[in-house]
Amino acid sequence: RLLISGVIDAVEETHGKLVPIEYKKGRMGKHLSDHFQLCGAALCLEERMGKSIEYGEIFYHANRRRERVMFTPQLRQATEAAIQAARIAGEFPMPTPINHPKKCQACSLEHICLPNEMRLLIDN
Repeated sequence: RLLISGVIDAVEETHGKLVPIEYKKGRMGKHLSDHFQLCGAALCLEERMGKSIEYGEIFYHANRRRERVMFTPQLRQATEAAIQAARIAGEFPMPTPINHPKKCQACSLEHICLPNEMRLLIDN
């Protein structure tokens, strides 16, 4: 329904309920992108399995702890809005890279964005 795809790291079954799990090598951030990723996976899993999923968990290796993420109606709506916004953004040219190296370190899209290489091209 949402026209998204991906690979969830793990799915545990606890008391007959499915619990999607994401593993992150970095630290827990102050952004919701990890929550959106987990919720998007849960939405797909719900659609595929025909079961409602209440929550998932994100394990942050650097912090060595799991964060429980409740799939509230607000998170579900925000996740679907982010998916729609990404679809719309994909129709426009890629923006110039940000100048914030710390954000790039933990970004899973750095190999696509190539911020250092793009800056070199722009500066020359």
